[in-house]
Parts: sequence; C-alpha cells; structure tokens
Amino acid sequence: MSFWSRLSVTILLAACVTGAEDATATATAAAQAESLWKDKVQPLLAERCYECHGEKKAKHDLRLHTKEGILKGGKELGAAVIPGKPDLSPLLKLVKLPADEQGAMPEKGSRLTKEQLGWISDWIAGGAPMPENAKKSIEAAKPAEGEPKKK
Repeated sequence: MSFWSRLSVTILLAACVTGAEDATATATAAAQAESLWKDKVQPLLAERCYECHGEKKAKHDLRLHTKEGILKGGKELGAAVIPGKPDLSPLLKLVKLPADEQGAMPEKGSRLTKEQLGWISDWIAGGAPMPENAKKSIEAAKPAEGEPKKK
C-alpha cells in the first residue's frame, strides 16, 4: 500500500471516530437539556412566569406555558427562545437584566439566581427541547392548590 493510500485510510478512520464522538456528545447534550427542561426549567417557569405569561394571562402577548407560545413569543420581541442560542434568546436576556432596568423579568419577587439562569442558558444551548405535549406536562409541574411549591 502506498504512502498516499495509507494516509487516506488514516484520515478516513479519524473522521469516522470524530463523527461518532460528535454524535455521542450531541445526544448526551440533548438528553441533559431534556432533563433540565423537565426537572428545572419547566417548574421554574411555572412558579415565576405563568402568572403574567400563562394560560390565563398573556402580558405582551407572550405565553410561556406551551411549546408553541415559547417558540412564537410575544409581539414585541418575537420568539422567547432561540434554540441553541442562549445569548440571542430574549427570555434569557430579560431575566438577566438588573431589577431596575426596563423590561427586567420577573417583575415581581426576587431575581433569578445564577444557578437558575444557568439552567435556562444550558437548556437553550442544548436546543431547548420540549415535548410536543408541553402544555400538559407544564400543567402537571405546577403544584396543586395547598401544596408547597417545588424548589
């Protein structure tokens, strides 16, 4: 086998290994993002956002209780989340604003913690996966009347 043939085979094998590693990393990131949605982000939105941006009320025409609402967004800013792009996602930008700046969210209560901001950022960076039946699962995440809120 000539030098060029051996080199070609080596490059081809390296590309296959790298491609498999990339696919595994992508699948792992997607699974982590799905878990973040279910365990952290969805309950956080239910607790801190639905009062103003939920099924009963949609301030600025923004609803965060459905997948469609999150991806459609409101009138003023468009999509609330741009999957894969946390730095361009209005939802993350607004919750990161200092409390005294116009548009800072949430308007009521304390600011989100660095940990909570990290959950949102990581979820968006992971592609912002939400189940097709997000509304049903979001409603299930909300505590029943009289039950303590999840932390």
